[in-house]
Amino acid sequence: MKTRNYFKSRFWLSLTVLVFLLGSLSGCTVLEQVRLPWVQPSEEPTLSTLPDGSQTPQPTPDGGFPTETPEPVPTELTVWLPAEMNPEEETQAALLLRSRLDAFAQSQGIEINVRLKAMSGASGMLDSLTAASVAAPEALPDLLVLNRRDLETAALKALITPLDELTTIVDGPDWYAFAHEMSLIQGVVYGIPFVGDPIAFVYNRNQAVQPLPDWAGISTDGVSFAFPAEDPQAAFPLTLYLAMGGTVVDSQRRPILDEKPLMDMLTLLQQAKDLGRIHPDVFQLQNNLQTWELFAEGDVDSVVVPVRVLLSNLGQVDEAAAIAPALNEVSLTTGSGWVWAVAASSPAQQRLAVALAENLVEPGFLAGWSEAFGQLPMRPSALSSWKDEQLRTALDSLAAVTKLTPGTEVLNSVAPALHDAVIAVLRDDIDPLEAAQKAVESLQ
Repeated sequence: MKTRNYFKSRFWLSLTVLVFLLGSLSGCTVLEQVRLPWVQPSEEPTLSTLPDGSQTPQPTPDGGFPTETPEPVPTELTVWLPAEMNPEEETQAALLLRSRLDAFAQSQGIEINVRLKAMSGASGMLDSLTAASVAAPEALPDLLVLNRRDLETAALKALITPLDELTTIVDGPDWYAFAHEMSLIQGVVYGIPFVGDPIAFVYNRNQAVQPLPDWAGISTDGVSFAFPAEDPQAAFPLTLYLAMGGTVVDSQRRPILDEKPLMDMLTLLQQAKDLGRIHPDVFQLQNNLQTWELFAEGDVDSVVVPVRVLLSNLGQVDEAAAIAPALNEVSLTTGSGWVWAVAASSPAQQRLAVALAENLVEPGFLAGWSEAFGQLPMRPSALSSWKDEQLRTALDSLAAVTKLTPGTEVLNSVAPALHDAVIAVLRDDIDPLEAAQKAVESLQ
């Protein structure tokens, strides 16, 4: 038994030496062809252990390798515009926009399909976008106009595309500060701003008495004043409150109101009322157009309205009333505006949509179009090209001190409290301190 084991051991030792010598002469490939008794043969790879074909190209039947399918080249672009921006109208603004769209389409070799939508309502931009995303994705636009509030909703519902990876245009210096704020939702760029709409204090330059500077002018002796007291968004009370140093969110981003600046705001309104400066019809005014009508008809000397209302009505002021609108300089105001948003799904369509949006906010075009359209451009260089020097100077000062109107969640909380506090003081003669305390408590 020992002898057999001895010779068996010598046999395997000799075989091992032989294999090693052969490997030294002919390379390692010999070892791959010799099965050693102590090495178990490896299993052939099965289909499940092979690399994923998406990572390793698999040969085609003819022995070659497939090539990647090129991304389709866009041939058309669908753009949703508000009815006010209809490029087929016979106006200067429409002509400029139509020419711009045609030139872009020709340069890109594409067709641009324009669809007109209302800015709000059942068939408005946001509702149409929401419905199409569920029922008819093929009907979604590539590029569309949204107001800031709808931009927020669309972004949170993932109806539009974040633009951080597609453009850096809004990072440039040629924007008003609130325009940059307008483009962001939770720190991510979702829109490219093009026109803004700050709240303005408008007065009649032909009036013998001029209002005091800043918002104190609403209580100037001899100057009657109006604002839409029944505005559900409480845009003017909110603006006045923020100008007094108020805040609308705490460190946890929860909606709040500060008692002291709120009382100061309500006290200023009470002073204006006690002096007989506030028009008695303010409690029937629900919107800005109604407020403007009082001013245009000469019933009041000063009003608070968004800039777009002033600009769109400059040519319609009743000359018989001798109204010459001017902007009072203020330390702070609030505002919002319109942005270009992208809803295209394919990367190629997204890039093309962004290219068109960038083309439409180019300062040279934006200057002439915004002046003809009657809205404030969001780029200082564009406003600087407006022909009316006095107006552009006043608008530039206003845009420079504009803060973005708070978001939907905050506004839905603080606006009712502000509205009720203003009505309590102006209509029900409640003390400003008492009204302020009640408003603050309503949010706690």
